[in-house]
Amino acid sequence: MLLKKLNPINSLFGRTFLWFWLAAILLGLTGAWLANQTSANYSIKPLEEKYVKRLQQVAARVEATAQRFPNADLDRLLGRAGQRSKDALLLIDQQTQKFIYGFPREMKPYEAPFIELLGESQIYMIHTSTGMFYGPAKVNINNRNYLLFAGKPRPPKLIRQLIQTNPVALTLSVILVSGSLCALFVWSLLRPIRELQKSTRKVAMGDLTQSVDFASKRGDEIGELGKDFNAMTQRLATLMGSQKRLVADISHELRSPLARLQLAIGIAQSQQEPLPEAIEKQLLRIEKEAHEIDGMIGQVLKLSRLEADVEVENKQRIELRSCLNGLFNDAAFEAQNKGKKLLLDEIPPLTLNCYPQLLKSAIGNVISNGIKYSSTKVEVSFTVHESTMEVKIKDDGSGVPETDLEDMFKPFYRLSASRNRDTGGVGLGLAIVKQAIKLHEGSVIASNSAEGGLIVSITIPTKG
Repeated sequence: MLLKKLNPINSLFGRTFLWFWLAAILLGLTGAWLANQTSANYSIKPLEEKYVKRLQQVAARVEATAQRFPNADLDRLLGRAGQRSKDALLLIDQQTQKFIYGFPREMKPYEAPFIELLGESQIYMIHTSTGMFYGPAKVNINNRNYLLFAGKPRPPKLIRQLIQTNPVALTLSVILVSGSLCALFVWSLLRPIRELQKSTRKVAMGDLTQSVDFASKRGDEIGELGKDFNAMTQRLATLMGSQKRLVADISHELRSPLARLQLAIGIAQSQQEPLPEAIEKQLLRIEKEAHEIDGMIGQVLKLSRLEADVEVENKQRIELRSCLNGLFNDAAFEAQNKGKKLLLDEIPPLTLNCYPQLLKSAIGNVISNGIKYSSTKVEVSFTVHESTMEVKIKDDGSGVPETDLEDMFKPFYRLSASRNRDTGGVGLGLAIVKQAIKLHEGSVIASNSAEGGLIVSITIPTKG
């Protein structure tokens, strides 16, 4: 365990430090290697006697070959003359300092040491990383003076050969390899962070089932962060579940004393002897409040069941028109009684796999709110997409502050102090709508209309 903690690979700091440290070392070593590969280091030493005679023989052979083949190209002439001595030959024009090679140009040596010896009368040995040559010896070919060098060229080193033949490819290769290594390192850092980002956003939207897979696979700081995130979501899910169960349990327990209270009110009102008017008014008030509390408890229990994904009814395949016709008739009657209008699009001929009562309740709740807060009318429209259906309920009221558009779907949230229980309910209706649509794997959002008023858009899938 101690060795694992001390291992720098298991630490983000250690990995980052090692990565850049190794990168710096590799950069230095690569630079030194490239310098060695491309360097023009050479040495010039006096020539041994045996090479002097050999060079003189080669020079005589070159002149003789030139006399036999006066029209031959000089590079071919040098190749022919060097075959007997198995030397590679090169000439330098004394007037133009042009190099002429009797061997492939890909193997040509560094030219600097040869140019350095142009004015020398003594013969020297040249050692370079590209070969060994000795010279110069003066030769006359077709009445033109040249300096002759003979030797053994070495094949060029790989990097030097690439620089000579294809420098663009070499540059691109270096960029590609270094870029790939850096991209791999950055990807190894960003991939878990992006996964954590996606999970965090889902948690912010209320999905507490999220966890990150990399937490168990990494031993560095990012892995520790993932483990803490998983522990946090599990703890939040436990706390939220406990809270919801507590609310549901309290609401359920309140129903028994509430039922006894309603029974007592009924018994008091059924007495044969007439009650004083003041007491009768108080009993009616108590009865009204008891009914409201009973309705509120019913809503809390319904919301708790929906949030726990408990199916309150069985899913059915049902024709949309038959599901909503009765709802819209009732809503039109409600609007007419309040001196308002319900403007309805034609219901599309769709068959949905849904919870009919939940769907009717959700759409009906939004329409009722629209009727309550509209000035003159509520419009309901349908839009069918490839795999979803959108229902828009638009009123012509005063709308909702932009800051409240998301919060209005939270439990017990009321938009303003003026919306008390007599006008705005207890703030559970839209929360139930959201959970009912969520159970259909759909979504509900609110927005303000440019012409004034509120638009609530309900989207549910049409397939599944």
